[in-house]
Amino acid sequence: MSYQKSGNAYQTTSVLSTSREQLVPLLYEHLLVSLRRASKQIQSGDIEGKAASVEKATAILYELMGSLDFDADGELASRLASLYTYFLKELNEASCSLKARRLDPLIEMVGSLHESWVEAVRIVSEQKRAEAVETSAGNTA
Repeated sequence: MSYQKSGNAYQTTSVLSTSREQLVPLLYEHLLVSLRRASKQIQSGDIEGKAASVEKATAILYELMGSLDFDADGELASRLASLYTYFLKELNEASCSLKARRLDPLIEMVGSLHESWVEAVRIVSEQKRAEAVETSAGNTA
């Protein structure tokens, strides 16, 4: 098995074993990497690399959009959908115009969203652990 194939297999296993709430920060993390890479590639004139990075960022944004639950999350889902649509528009504009600075606000906003989701996952994980401890303590009493 080649290094590339084993890396892909590891990544697939990692994603499949990740909880739903942990996937969102993971997607944001990969989105940040793609946006930063696209910015550098635009600046260096690497048009093919930029195209691949923009394609990956676009796919991640569509994945995030597809994961929204409008029934359960209502207004939040609508706002995130609008934000993702804005990101897609700006990403396309930056890609077509080859203006890396257009990606700076996206990188900043996605970074902020990533931090917020990481914190939310931490809080949810702590709550689940506390509930598990309470449940196990109640079962032993």
